[in-house]
Amino acid sequence: MSSLQVEKPNLKLLYLRLTDSAPLIIASELGFFARYGLKVELQRETSWATLRDKLIGGAADAASILAPMPLTLKQTLPQCDEQLLSGLILSCNGNAITLSQSLYAQLEQTSGDAGAALKSHIANRASGEKPLTFASVYPFASHTLQLRHWLSAAGIDPDGDVRIVVLPPEQMVDHLRRGDIDGYCVGEPWNTLAVQEGIGVIATPGNSLMPAMPEKVLAVTQSWHEAHPATHLALRAALLEACSWLGEHSQRRDAVGILARPEYLDLPESAIAASLNDELLTQRGRAPGKNPGWHLFAHPQSDHGRPTEKKGRELLSLCNDIAPVDSGAAEVFCSDLYQQTLDFVRHSQR
Repeated sequence: MSSLQVEKPNLKLLYLRLTDSAPLIIASELGFFARYGLKVELQRETSWATLRDKLIGGAADAASILAPMPLTLKQTLPQCDEQLLSGLILSCNGNAITLSQSLYAQLEQTSGDAGAALKSHIANRASGEKPLTFASVYPFASHTLQLRHWLSAAGIDPDGDVRIVVLPPEQMVDHLRRGDIDGYCVGEPWNTLAVQEGIGVIATPGNSLMPAMPEKVLAVTQSWHEAHPATHLALRAALLEACSWLGEHSQRRDAVGILARPEYLDLPESAIAASLNDELLTQRGRAPGKNPGWHLFAHPQSDHGRPTEKKGRELLSLCNDIAPVDSGAAEVFCSDLYQQTLDFVRHSQR
């Protein structure tokens, strides 16, 4: 039990139905929050915009959010006076680009390279035909950056040759099934689930495009941090320990059953297990391949969990491809808070 005197022991944390929400769920189920004097209520949200607005509005204390969200808050909400900050990167990687089964079947006839085949397919479409539609989860998200990078690398203009729309993660599979979209970039398990249902094919995992890209961060508002510094430290410490626990692949099997439960992700264990086991099932009927590092969780022995201004600037530089952003926002990635957490956890474990 930590001797830290937290200002606010009862907290509400927000998350989405994604495999990399695991640190919050594991910290709750295995007692890491309790170890640091916290009683945490986890609240599941549907979309990133809703989660963001609730966090800023004070309806929750903290959240697991997309890494670029604190950096680009002024671009998405220019009138907002609040600021989001992060002292912990919870995870890197975790995404993939999935194409509809029907689209992929057309591409397969021309090439084994989905990107090159897609470029050829677009070039051969009839004049005036509706452009292909792809979905991402948020205007400024690693998913959008990875999708645009993949398209651009194939010679496809992401702003002119295709249409990119925003959908909540858990709606991707339904929209793909109905034919509303032709593909998407989303976090797991929504890629694997589409493959298992036979409606999608994974074209590429995100970590093959931009390895070790920061994905989810723990975020609080600046005003909340200033009012609850000890609570924030305890929260970061508990989640860093949960992330470290998830770093042991042998323990991820236990995590799968917990995450799948109705009160959390409410999804089949087989879909959740794939990416946690670094298994890449690209198409139904094919044997899964290996995709090492599909989920990289923060760990005291690595630098993945440290939010630095350099990492923030790198993300902002990529976001500039979507719209102009303020490079000064990189300071909301607080390396000093991470170091404080690291020192505190190490001291607590002695």
